[in-house]
Amino acid sequence: MNNLLRKILAPKKIEYLTINSELVIVESSWGVARFADSPEQLQLGEDVCMAFPELIGLEETFNKILLSQINQFELKGISRTITQENTIYFDIYVLKNPDNSCHNQELLIVFEDTTESILKEQKITQVAKEYGLALSALEKTKIYLDKIINSMTNILIVTDDQGMIKIINQATSFLLKYSKAELIGQSILTIFKDNQLKNYPQVNQFLLSADLLMPVEVICQTKIGTNFPASFSCAAMNFDPHDSQEFVWIGQDMTAQKRVEFQLYQQAERDRILKRITQHIHQSLSLQETLQTTVTEVLGFLNVDRVLIYRFYSSEKGQVIAESVRNSSLTSLDNIIFSSEFNSLLLSHFQTGKIDAFDNIYQVSVDSKYLDYLIQLKVKSSLIVPIIIYDASVSQQSSNNNQLWGLLIAHQCQQTRHWEVWETNLLEELALQIAIALQQAELYQQLQIVNQELEQLVIEDGLTKVANRRQFDRVLDHEWNRCRREGVILSLILLDIDYFKQYNDNYGHLAGDFCLQQVAQVLQNVIQRNTDLVARYGGEEFAIILPNTDINGSMHLAEKIRQGVEALQVEHLKSEVSSYVTISIGVASLIPIEDLTPKTLVSQADQALYKAKNNGRNCIFIASR
Repeated sequence: MNNLLRKILAPKKIEYLTINSELVIVESSWGVARFADSPEQLQLGEDVCMAFPELIGLEETFNKILLSQINQFELKGISRTITQENTIYFDIYVLKNPDNSCHNQELLIVFEDTTESILKEQKITQVAKEYGLALSALEKTKIYLDKIINSMTNILIVTDDQGMIKIINQATSFLLKYSKAELIGQSILTIFKDNQLKNYPQVNQFLLSADLLMPVEVICQTKIGTNFPASFSCAAMNFDPHDSQEFVWIGQDMTAQKRVEFQLYQQAERDRILKRITQHIHQSLSLQETLQTTVTEVLGFLNVDRVLIYRFYSSEKGQVIAESVRNSSLTSLDNIIFSSEFNSLLLSHFQTGKIDAFDNIYQVSVDSKYLDYLIQLKVKSSLIVPIIIYDASVSQQSSNNNQLWGLLIAHQCQQTRHWEVWETNLLEELALQIAIALQQAELYQQLQIVNQELEQLVIEDGLTKVANRRQFDRVLDHEWNRCRREGVILSLILLDIDYFKQYNDNYGHLAGDFCLQQVAQVLQNVIQRNTDLVARYGGEEFAIILPNTDINGSMHLAEKIRQGVEALQVEHLKSEVSSYVTISIGVASLIPIEDLTPKTLVSQADQALYKAKNNGRNCIFIASR
């Protein structure tokens, strides 16, 4: 009988069952059900995998055991939750059934309850991990506990109630650079910067305070003078009432965690800046505002002395268009410093899209003229990222049409500085956002031009370039309401080219169009006020709106117009009043009141025009009131 069978027969918490080659349960002990995942499935003649899903997929292994290719198979550390607060742990051993009375080959599966030993291991691990203490039997297990203590990567120090060091582990020596002999017998304040422990001048004051119950963050100082952040927890050990009280201190080096926290903070700040600038791009139509926000945000975040954006206008001309400086003693940069020579130098240097990150300008190999200019600017460290507007029609890498628009520049002037990779990446991201803002500004400018052109098409007569009938109606309604509110006079001039149909028939429509354009030009030359409006009212008919103009002023303007048209001396041999083109004019003036509408003014001017045409033409008539 082998060792495993002896274990089975020993008085331990062991149960078993046997299965055939088809994994069907042949026999089981009475207590094996407590190990099953589904006890109700644990029945003779049933597939053992239904009760123990851990055995699924092991058919090939079981077959090798039956063929004596391997002796046994083990599954260790299996846990089974019986109730919410009750979990058992067990190991499974599978071997060929040694019972020779079986006609068929069978497997013996043994279940060993390891709950008690597992829970003990967990408890020991938890105690060692949280407190680093295994001192309950210090005298009996000193070597064992020393191994545990020295295997810890955290600082472990045991002191008396006055804070005098009695025990340290190897991690303490490694992190603090002190030997064991150098720390034993010294105050624990020795390892803290400025001998301070959370503003407690005496260690015993701290040990008696409520702060003892909470982790405390301190700055540890090594023997060689370097510092690192650490988090210490302290607990009292009270093993023997006859002995003096002792305290165990466990310190964790927080350098890596603080670095990660700082990196996360930096990332959050970078995201905030990018989000803020991106929002500016989407919300603000002012490119200058976006650029100024960028340099201001970068100055504060990178804590540099100067941030600026330099724009190239040509190969010889450039200008600082946005700048932020930390100290007023730093001179603001202008074109006097950035000469045409320096502009050409910068343009050629950054044309390829390269980035310059100079930790110390005196220790880099650059063009001497370039270096001279940096020295003139009193720069000690410089980070320069090109702002490139990419040709959207091709890839960024292959395009020869990409435009170097300008530079995003950070200067350190007070002392040298090492530029981190993330700082360069940040400026690259911002340069890309600036390029987007530039393209958006250009699109907006193009859109404004298109909108202005469309607006002109909507309100302008295409032939004569004066306002069309639609614009006339809109302005007349507006001025009518304004004059009515203010109680001021509003005048209207309607004029018609005499015998224009005959002119068209005799000279042709192209000449007729040119005649209309000439008359419209006379009207625009005479009517100079921004508040007045010249409009083409019909085919050969024009209208002039004159706010705040009385009848005398209107008549004066009408006569100037009539004379101006006559002075054109445009030949009109089919006219019955002159051998040149002439016009007839009707003038109306009134103060708008509630009972009247703009149509009243138009009707009066039209009646006056009718009288002018019926009374010899080439004359002016005033509407009767």
